[in-house]
Amino acid sequence: MPDGRSPDFAAAFRTNGYHFPLRLLSEAEAGECRRRVEAFERAHPEAVGKLDLKANLLFPWVDAITRHPKLLDAVSAILGPDLICWNATFRNKKPRSPTYAGWHQDSRYITVRPTGVIAMMAVTPANAKSGTVRVIPGSNRWDVLDHRDTEDKDSLLTRGQYITSDFDKSKAVDLELAPGEVAFFDHNTVHSSGPNHSDDRRLILLMGFFSTASKPLDGKRVTAFTVRGHDAYAHFDPDRRPFEDYGPAEQDAHRAAVEAQVKKVLFDGSDRTSIALN
Repeated sequence: MPDGRSPDFAAAFRTNGYHFPLRLLSEAEAGECRRRVEAFERAHPEAVGKLDLKANLLFPWVDAITRHPKLLDAVSAILGPDLICWNATFRNKKPRSPTYAGWHQDSRYITVRPTGVIAMMAVTPANAKSGTVRVIPGSNRWDVLDHRDTEDKDSLLTRGQYITSDFDKSKAVDLELAPGEVAFFDHNTVHSSGPNHSDDRRLILLMGFFSTASKPLDGKRVTAFTVRGHDAYAHFDPDRRPFEDYGPAEQDAHRAAVEAQVKKVLFDGSDRTSIALN
C-alpha cells in the first residue's frame, strides 16, 4: 500500500476506507507504552476504566503520541492541514477472552460531519488470532446502515451495537499490526473484531481525528485538541493538555470532558454510560 506521505495514499484511502501498516513507534517504544499502561493498572485498579475514553487528557505521553509528526502527516493527507483529536482510547482484550466487537460503523453514533479518521496503534500484537480489527473495503462510501443496541457484556462497544442490514462479509480484511504500527480507517468504514484466542493481551490505542471544519450535526458542544494547523471554526471546545500522569487537575479535566462526550454523543438516547466515568 502507498506510504502515508505518498501522493497515492489519500486516493487509496478514500477508495478503500482504510490503510495499513504505518510504522509509528519502534517495538521497544511500544513496549514502553505497555509498561506504562500496566503500571497504571497496578497502581490504580479502580480507575482502569478511565483508559477507555480520552486517555490523552490523563497522560502527557499519550497526548504526545496523538501529536506525533509522522502520524499527523498521514492524517493530514486525508483530512487536510487543520486537525483536531477528539479522543484517544485504549481497548484491551484479555488473553483467551470472548471479548469482541460486532460489525458496526462509528458514524452511526458519532454524528460529526464530515466524517473523521481513526488511527489504531498496536501496543501488543494485533492479528487475526488476537482479535484485531477487520474492515470491509469500500464500505466508507456506503450509507449509514441500520444498527441495533444490545446488552451483550462481551461486546467492547459503547452500546453493544451491531449492524442488522445485510452486506457481504466475504472480502473482510484483517488489519494485522506489529507493536508500534498503525492502521487508519474512516469513521464510516464497516468494521468489527473477534475474540482473543492468543495467550497475550490484545491492547490497542484508538485515536480519533477530524478536520477542524467538521462539526456535530446537532450543534452540541464537546471537546477536542487542535493538534495541527489552525481551528478557524471552533466547533469544539478546547481540551486541557495534561502536565503530569494522572494528576488531580488531569482527572478533573478528564471527567468533565468525558461526561460531555458520553451524554451528548456516544450514549445520547441510551440508558447506558461509559466505564470511563466509574
